[in-house]
Amino acid sequence: MNSLKKIALVSAIAAAPFAAQAELAALDDASMGDVTGQAGVTIDLSANVSVGEIAYQDQGFLVIDGLTLGGHSELVAGGAPDALDNLRLTIDVAGSLGDDLGASSFGAAYLASEGFTTEVNEQSQNISDGDLVISLRSQSDEPVDFGLFIESVSLAKQEGNSGNIGNLKATNTGTVLSQDLRMDGYIGPVDIVVQEESNSMNINAYFSASGSVTVPYRGTSMSFELHNRRGATVMNADGMSFAHAQVDVSVAEGYFDDGGDALAVNVQDLSGDLDMTDIKMGNGISIGALYLTDLSVTAETVIYGH
Repeated sequence: MNSLKKIALVSAIAAAPFAAQAELAALDDASMGDVTGQAGVTIDLSANVSVGEIAYQDQGFLVIDGLTLGGHSELVAGGAPDALDNLRLTIDVAGSLGDDLGASSFGAAYLASEGFTTEVNEQSQNISDGDLVISLRSQSDEPVDFGLFIESVSLAKQEGNSGNIGNLKATNTGTVLSQDLRMDGYIGPVDIVVQEESNSMNINAYFSASGSVTVPYRGTSMSFELHNRRGATVMNADGMSFAHAQVDVSVAEGYFDDGGDALAVNVQDLSGDLDMTDIKMGNGISIGALYLTDLSVTAETVIYGH
């Protein structure tokens, strides 16, 4: 098993106890007997996640303060947080039959079976012997709801702050890039395939999100929504819609003249409709709204240190 596959497998298994309040359904002896000999592992997950500070240090710091992830009620000021729940994670390693894992139920095909239109540029994945397949689905007929809050994202100097990791906000007077990011939404089917032969990982995800954010250093605030209800759609009869993102992550072998490798991230599709409403600048008076229909992005990037 190559290193990329090991990382993906360990990450998927580690996700279960990620939060202190995570809840897993217990298995009794009879249930364990049913699991024996079955293909793969299923994890039902309910979790609340809270991080006081995330600090990335180059020389100075990029600081993320007050990150909370849970259910929709996370966005209600003073409200008790719901858990990020109703999640079902399945982990399988394909055998010689490859498609015995039900690749036909991935992504767009799965949504079509649930009554959705699927007019997006999804790249199909060929599942072959030894490939690792991780799928995220709802435990019920309802989509998974989430709520995300980030108090601030800011910059901090190197000088005088090296000993303040974990409390940079208290000593930081630097530029605040964003403040009070509030976002809720729904998670549709998410599939991750790690190819045994090509040493690559493909992430295919459907989701929707809406919320608000303030950008203090630009004196700007706005509300936003990312969905897929206009133009080419991913939507069902009830009006539930999902934007689409598919990313392929691999090693850019021999990228440098000395033969060194880099990280290649290929955005195969990022598509949906983007609404930016109640845009305010300077004096706090709205200047209107901006609507983008059938936004479609593809990109190839190579990432390395300097």
